[in-house]
Amino acid sequence: MTRRQLVTIAIAIVAIAGIVALIVLRHGGGEDAEAEAHPTALVTVAPVRSETLQDVVSVYGVVQADPASSLTVAAPKAAIVSRVLVRSGETVSAGQALVEIANAPASEMAYKQAADGVTFAQSDLARVQRLFDERLAATDQLSAARKTLADAEAALTAQQKQGAGRALQVLKAPRAGVVTTVSSAAGDHVAQDAPLVVLARADGAAVKLGVEPGGRFAVGQAVTLKPVFGGPPIASHLTMVGRAADQTTKTLDAVAPLNGASLPIGASVEGEVVTASHAGLVAPRASVVFDETGPHVFVIAGGKAQRVFVALGLNHGDDVEISGKVPAGAQVAVEGAYELQDGMAVKVRGK
Repeated sequence: MTRRQLVTIAIAIVAIAGIVALIVLRHGGGEDAEAEAHPTALVTVAPVRSETLQDVVSVYGVVQADPASSLTVAAPKAAIVSRVLVRSGETVSAGQALVEIANAPASEMAYKQAADGVTFAQSDLARVQRLFDERLAATDQLSAARKTLADAEAALTAQQKQGAGRALQVLKAPRAGVVTTVSSAAGDHVAQDAPLVVLARADGAAVKLGVEPGGRFAVGQAVTLKPVFGGPPIASHLTMVGRAADQTTKTLDAVAPLNGASLPIGASVEGEVVTASHAGLVAPRASVVFDETGPHVFVIAGGKAQRVFVALGLNHGDDVEISGKVPAGAQVAVEGAYELQDGMAVKVRGK
């Protein structure tokens, strides 16, 4: 075979290869163009549901001792605090020692005067009795002396009940409870009836919530209490809504009982109050797409995705309230929603 013939054959082979490549390239490009012109996305769908929805308002508060279940241990006399035997927040049992007090000078003087009054009245009664026996005193004089002694003895008994006459006196808890307030320290001079310790029943606590004025909140409304630092929710209701705003927070006080739940006094609590209910539409939160055009969902019908703009309401678990031109029962894209465009062909997963 001559050189010319070899060159001719080589040229023919290259030409044939070029034609084949061109055909393949044109065929493949057509498929890509068609696929690009008609994209298809794989999605999951869920129905838009019509439900009765609750209007829930979040508020915050703290656990406080119920004033109706609190008890104040006060000084029975003017005294000097020797020792404070408990701390605020401590749980105490009935009969447990709380505070040790000593007589103040005024208490010692009052006791001495009461004791001297009894001694004097006894001596005077004996003198009047002798005179009466000798018919030198009248009956009314004897009665007055007896009355004076009875009054002096009553005054001394009252002093003794208050602990007068004892160098030290220990005040004990009249019942089990939680110490909410300690109002004195060792060395304090306290007057009679001055509060020393406040006890609250361990099961008598309630939550004081701060709610906004405006009339949305009322006694009897359901409220779910959630400890801020963790713990199971507590079902309760509002038992009181104040009508005087706090001067600092500008909120109204509302009270919800713990219904037997045990939370520390002073613990922070979130409350979700059901203020009303209304009919509305809900869809999965994952079906709502957020971008620069605004929140919207994609309604899937006839194998196509239709973008519909919506307004959002309150969250309801994994769902969210929506409003717009979306009918109840419409199927909206959930998984794959962010990949969709208006009018795009879709394939529903599992179909």
